[in-house]
Amino acid sequence: MKYEETLKKLSRNPKLTKEIIIAAFKRYEDKSVEVCSKNIEKPGFEIVTDVGLCFITERPISYYNERWGRVTGAQERALPLSLPVPLHVVGEGQLNEEISKMNSASNPKDAADFWLNEFFAPEVAAAYFNKFFSVSNSLKDYRLIVFEAIEAYYLGMDHVAIMSLIPVFEAGLRNVQDSRLSIEPNNVSGDKFERYLRDIIIKWGRRRLEAYVWYPGKDYNQTLEVDFLTHICPQSDVINAFRMYFKNVLYKPSYGEVDGFNRHIILHLLKNDFNSSANFVRIFICLTHITFIESLENQSVPFFWRGIDQRDLEVAGYFTKISKKLGDPRRPILRSLGVDGY
Repeated sequence: MKYEETLKKLSRNPKLTKEIIIAAFKRYEDKSVEVCSKNIEKPGFEIVTDVGLCFITERPISYYNERWGRVTGAQERALPLSLPVPLHVVGEGQLNEEISKMNSASNPKDAADFWLNEFFAPEVAAAYFNKFFSVSNSLKDYRLIVFEAIEAYYLGMDHVAIMSLIPVFEAGLRNVQDSRLSIEPNNVSGDKFERYLRDIIIKWGRRRLEAYVWYPGKDYNQTLEVDFLTHICPQSDVINAFRMYFKNVLYKPSYGEVDGFNRHIILHLLKNDFNSSANFVRIFICLTHITFIESLENQSVPFFWRGIDQRDLEVAGYFTKISKKLGDPRRPILRSLGVDGY
């Protein structure tokens, strides 16, 4: 882009004004430009040039990363807990407070496991199954596998519950990426999954910026562009939080010392410390992120949480019944039979 170097210099300025922008174009480009204030979720300026309209934020993107709340920021703080950010049920303020409490606990990982199991009430599981997974084009073909996995969770069959959802997650993610990016359906590596998620973030965020030939990161720094989009587009922010979790936890390379919750470790049985029931909830939340991406263009999938209705309560009642009648007695019975690990 013709004025990219000047715009890059300006984007590093601690705090821009109209006068600074006009002076910089005069000094570096010998051009007069028209500048007006513009707020696109963050304060900034539109710059009218002979090659098109540009947008620049008042302060560097790094400033907003450090000081402004984002779902991405919440996910960053939750990564040490192997905790994916839930999209519904819990408010943003409450979630940030809970993440701080978990990180401050004497054993943060145990605190996160306890919180996840408390979060995953039968009514929540039923509402997601009825209202999200069953109507999702990406997941509905696997709805019975998901239902049986939820049953296994409430029966205390943690290994079965966890391992059955990993293939569903991968199939659902592949399906939603195929539909959003028009790529050929195929077995996809973790690196490609992550790259496609970035592509969706950028593709969706750019819808708000079609009028601009330049904005921070556009066509020259993808990391910067993604950061910028997470500040001006809530949908890109949520998808980026999921991308971070996918890359840094679920699909983190399994060499060296890694946490037991890792897709490669679970599927290839490289360790046996993945069987916490909370790990089922972790994968379940990842499925809700897939439905969120789909909801952006599929009106059958709710964008917002629609609450819990009578049908959800009836399904939840079934989960509660099997938990109390079969799940709760199951572990002590197995221990009495000499089946270790329970």
